[in-house]
Amino acid sequence: MALRPVNSLTAWCKPIEQAPNKGIAEQAKCRAIKFDDADGFVESLVANYSADCRVDYFEITGNDLIMIEMKDMELKIQHLSNNGVLKKDIEKKVLSNLENKFTDSLKIIQNEINSSLIPVINYLVVANNTNVIMLDKYLPKNPRKKPFVICKTKEICNKLSTLGTRLCP
Repeated sequence: MALRPVNSLTAWCKPIEQAPNKGIAEQAKCRAIKFDDADGFVESLVANYSADCRVDYFEITGNDLIMIEMKDMELKIQHLSNNGVLKKDIEKKVLSNLENKFTDSLKIIQNEINSSLIPVINYLVVANNTNVIMLDKYLPKNPRKKPFVICKTKEICNKLSTLGTRLCP
């Protein structure tokens, strides 16, 4: 399989945003490579990755790969809790879903773009109004158990701006 040139990915540079909630999509003031959904890079691929979990965005700096998952964690946790899922199981379900997204996305990106890309950081980007106490209650306390760094939508651009030579400035 021929791998894509990295510079061709800029066609998928899109504004980073959360899924619409009550018709409003919370948007960051920067861009990254849209990966998932009908307007993302994965839709351009010949191989069918529909059974794989995928992150929403990614960014590349040199051989470093940054993956970004947008998630309304309060809504997700409330949904699980309202359906009778126990607290300890909520943590497992949420963490498992995120781990699968980062793992499957890495596989797809390495298969389709560049097999030598190295994941350096994964971001879980939560809505700006997310209750931090709720996150502390339902997400792992030990940072080694988290395959991601948590930040809010309004913070992701500052975090990405510290990385030079991004494809989507």
